[in-house]
Amino acid sequence: MKPGNQVFSKHFALYLVVIIFAGLLLGACKPKSTETPAPTEAVGYPTIENPSVSTPAQTGTNPTPNATLLPVSQGNASAINAGLIILSMSDGAYKHLFAYHPSYLAMTRLTADAWDDDSPAISPDGSKIAFTSNRFGTREIYILDLVSNTLTQMTNSGAYEGTIDWSPDGSYIVYDVYQNEHYDLIIQSVNDQTEAPIQLTDGTTNNFQPSWSPDGSELAFVSDRSGRNTIWLARLQNPDDRFIEVIGSTEADFAHPVWSPDGSKLAITRQQNKSEILIIQPHDSTIEPEVLGSGENPAWMPDGSGILATLRLPNETELIAYSVSDHHLMLPPIPMAGSLSEYDWNSGSLVQNIQSWVSKNTLPQPSLLWIDDTIIPENSNGRRSLVDLTDVTAPQAKLSDAVDDSFIAMRNLLTQRIGWDLLATLDNAVIPPTSAPMPGIPENWLYTGRAIGLNLAPYEAGWMVVSREEFAGNIYWRVWVKCKLQDGTCGEPLMSPIWDFQSRSSGEALAYENGGETKLPPAGYWVDFTDLAIRFGWQRLPALNNWRSYFQGAQFNVFALEQNLTWHQAMLEIYPSEQIDLLTGVTNEE
Repeated sequence: MKPGNQVFSKHFALYLVVIIFAGLLLGACKPKSTETPAPTEAVGYPTIENPSVSTPAQTGTNPTPNATLLPVSQGNASAINAGLIILSMSDGAYKHLFAYHPSYLAMTRLTADAWDDDSPAISPDGSKIAFTSNRFGTREIYILDLVSNTLTQMTNSGAYEGTIDWSPDGSYIVYDVYQNEHYDLIIQSVNDQTEAPIQLTDGTTNNFQPSWSPDGSELAFVSDRSGRNTIWLARLQNPDDRFIEVIGSTEADFAHPVWSPDGSKLAITRQQNKSEILIIQPHDSTIEPEVLGSGENPAWMPDGSGILATLRLPNETELIAYSVSDHHLMLPPIPMAGSLSEYDWNSGSLVQNIQSWVSKNTLPQPSLLWIDDTIIPENSNGRRSLVDLTDVTAPQAKLSDAVDDSFIAMRNLLTQRIGWDLLATLDNAVIPPTSAPMPGIPENWLYTGRAIGLNLAPYEAGWMVVSREEFAGNIYWRVWVKCKLQDGTCGEPLMSPIWDFQSRSSGEALAYENGGETKLPPAGYWVDFTDLAIRFGWQRLPALNNWRSYFQGAQFNVFALEQNLTWHQAMLEIYPSEQIDLLTGVTNEE
């Protein structure tokens, strides 16, 4: 056994004894052992600088709209027991934190600055929120104390910190960190930052999305050490046989494990074409997993009666909740204003603390991403004009005046993010109606002037990858673009498998028949172009039925700004009906 593991085991054995003898699980706070744990082979893990720096929490000048938390009193105990959801959501150009409850609290802004705040985790007593932020370049961990109204930086590693969870007594956090092209699990004291962080995994495989069991004895997490993403347990009291796999498959990937409040079950995501929420018994493999329904990223309700999940549609995101007892819907699908990242749901004193914090802090709304500025007036016949795209290379570098401002703003923000100009060259912008139709695409949005076809050269060069997603039987693709600077100041590491179209020509019969195959994600940092495009209104399109044999039918590089128009309505914006009839082959026989 490694020396670091001996120290780790000794420390956590003592830690658990304190919890058990005190009869405390969630919400307990005990003095820590005087023994200081040492890192387990964490050579090179950066030392935390200025660990005690605290600054006032963010304040603004404009009140947050809809911050309508109901008054909490003895007569409103249901609001206290229901707790709140703290979530990260795309909001303008960035991700920001919000507090929310479907019954008691409208979406209430907690952050609003020009950086990403992500991966919130609520302390067991509801007094603090740990989250990640790239406010100083790389993504580090911060803790917002709702009671003292202070913000403390917990890490200064220069690496990419991801999912966070708290120990049951609130003395430690566990999180995943991307370093040396792998995710590792790190445990760190919250109360005494002179303690060295503990690296739990060895850096040879990816290990991420940790969840701490309510009794403090185990961590559930995702690992690809078996070749695909599977769910594992780290038994903190058993250093000789610490890691065990609890569920995996050669046909599916698993993600987002989270413990039930009583510690008997895990809710997880299974990704096999579509995403589903499963409940498993991690300590009894003879019990078959329960399928709750579609969704991903589960979070237990504080009383354990239901599970919150994200329902991702092709171009929008909804929240949904399932009853654990009968699998029925507890919450209907609730559309979100932006794409959700991660969230946590807790009760404790969170409701009162958020109410107090909101009363002390007001935040501005983010700036609009773009303004539609019609430079060329509509023609006298009521149709839109096609506008030249400056410094864009394409067969016809024009777009409809209805969407060119959005494209320009999207191009500017994307270039700023990734460090290179992906949209300077397009496979297509507008296609003239005199061009021959593409086989199998009768209503091609590229004719409307409201669509773009991304340049495929970055894909062929490995600077663009795609992941496959299925919705209601239709195939869609998520496009990821590689950051020029691979120093953690741009983008995020990929966790899920990608789809390799090029393997169709590898000589493998199965890859040829399936139109490609899944592959482990490449290393490095990537920006989710699909998510960024959706923020500007540009939606991805479904693959055609012939995509496996017809590469253009995949349509993974085509994005359209439809603005609730049908294809025919979009065409009528710029062309007379006679021209559209010629294109579609419709003839008038009168």
